[in-house]
Amino acid sequence: MIREIKLLGEFQPFPGYKARDRWNALPEEIKSFYRDEGIRLKGRVWESLTASAYLEFFRNGSRSNYEDRSFNRRRDLALLTLAECIEGGGEYLDDIINAVWLICEETSWVVPAHNNHFRRGGFYTDISGGTRRDRELPDIEAGVFVDLFAAETASLLSWVRYFLGEAITRQAPLVTRRMELEIERRVFIPFLENDSFFWMGLDNDKPVNNWNPWINSNLLTAFLVFAKTFPRVEEGINKAIKSVNRFVHFYAEDGGCDEGPNYFSAAGASFIDCIEILGEVSDVSYLYREAKIRHMASYIYQVYVDGDYYVNFADSPPSVSAPTGLLYRTGKKTGDNRLCAFAAHLEKNHFCTPDTRPNHMPSYLYRLLANIFTEKSEPEETFTAPASSWFPGIQVMTVRDGNFFAAAKGGHNNESHNHNDIGNFLLYRLGRPVLIDAGVERYTKLTFSEKRYTIWTMQSCYHNIPTINGADQKAGAEYRASDVFLSDDGRTVRFSLDLAGAYGGEAALVSYRRELVFNRGGDLELTDTYVLKEWKAPLVLNLLCHERPGIAGDRISLGEGTVLLFEAESWEAEFETLFLKDSKLRGDWKQDELYRLQLRQREKNLTGVIAIKFTGA
Repeated sequence: MIREIKLLGEFQPFPGYKARDRWNALPEEIKSFYRDEGIRLKGRVWESLTASAYLEFFRNGSRSNYEDRSFNRRRDLALLTLAECIEGGGEYLDDIINAVWLICEETSWVVPAHNNHFRRGGFYTDISGGTRRDRELPDIEAGVFVDLFAAETASLLSWVRYFLGEAITRQAPLVTRRMELEIERRVFIPFLENDSFFWMGLDNDKPVNNWNPWINSNLLTAFLVFAKTFPRVEEGINKAIKSVNRFVHFYAEDGGCDEGPNYFSAAGASFIDCIEILGEVSDVSYLYREAKIRHMASYIYQVYVDGDYYVNFADSPPSVSAPTGLLYRTGKKTGDNRLCAFAAHLEKNHFCTPDTRPNHMPSYLYRLLANIFTEKSEPEETFTAPASSWFPGIQVMTVRDGNFFAAAKGGHNNESHNHNDIGNFLLYRLGRPVLIDAGVERYTKLTFSEKRYTIWTMQSCYHNIPTINGADQKAGAEYRASDVFLSDDGRTVRFSLDLAGAYGGEAALVSYRRELVFNRGGDLELTDTYVLKEWKAPLVLNLLCHERPGIAGDRISLGEGTVLLFEAESWEAEFETLFLKDSKLRGDWKQDELYRLQLRQREKNLTGVIAIKFTGA
């Protein structure tokens, strides 16, 4: 946990605009990238953020049009700011001033999907005082909510102020003051005067997710930059510390991220951002000696498969760009040489976005700047992935040998970014996907609504999980794995759990025991043992395949030289082609189709054993 702090000095983590020697000394590839971006964006015509674009979320469920325009505006401001710092001649200041002014003129910094996340009495009241309903547009008479992107906007403007405040003030002093006023009105005051924002974790004992450290890391930056003009800055910093400590409190001791590797950057890595930011004004070195912090950082290489593939449980794509600069610095401070080697491995083989370039809408700007000004040395060792990993807190395991990689999970069906996926497992061969989790489509209004589980990628029947008596797994914390067991003797890894608790009464289950046995240097065996109260429909084993299955008797080829062996006399095998209509899924898998293989039981058995094997061709 982070202790409350007294500010020890001024926040000056990076060279100012006038420190021309420091900017000129940056590597040429960094300077060249930002120069080119500045030239591209100079004189940019800024897109409008219209009411009709905001309304699209409520009219048709689309988030993308408004968010893309908003994020592009902010990303381009960040790029222009860095281009100006590198060039130092003032040629981009008008463009920067225009962007800042436009952002300050926005009715809200909260995106449409988050517009109703802060409710008083459960609903908003419309302007007429009549029907109580959700707001479709930001209401300037309502309470101000601080969401992810309001906090990111505050952080972005704080960095503009940090580097270019004096230069902007010489040309348009009211723009500088406007930044201060808008950040206070939209972020600082609402944060300080509310304990009920759900992501804070301050007014209840419910777990918090990535919103907490992601927002708090941005708040810390903004408070520290505006320390001279905002009198309550120390109060704000210590409230952010109190809030982010709630995130740490609920985080598993083993460092496992239940939101998956894609959200690691916003979750565990954002908490480490908080540590680094506070380290600029206080002594927080004690935190790097805490086991949970070390485990939090090492999680990402323990769920690494190969190339740019990761174990993509929850709302995670298969390929992730890990925050290598942060991992390198954390490895140095915690003494984790493997973490440093992992960062170097990703960078050397181009398995990540270069850490000196923005990866998203300017998320993690402190992290980006730290990457730009960090000199790295060659790691002391070559990266070798762990032979196996086990995260008991989130019930996720991984195992590998020279041929196969497998991962499996237990847990419950109310995890953050949950899929109904208890007992799901993944299989890769020679670093290529065989059995997969599809991931998640582009977010829409449905994604985080009560209709979430109408989306096919969230349903258990589109994971490597059985459909029992025609029933699939249900959503909710009460639907969970039981009797979870893992053993590893160096030659064989056994992972087993009972899935019965993941299904409702309609499945008529007494028990459903799944065991995965990974024989190093050999194969993967799956054995499911079940007892039913009654038989209603054939048991179906669903398997989501990356490649088109080839069914031939009791053998099914799954691509990448992998064969599934099963008892053809007891099971009927068939598959369907899943045409990927969503552009994000097509991009994630770099193909237009996935395949659902189904083994359908022929007999009407109340008890039985399913035994299949995955082996090399």
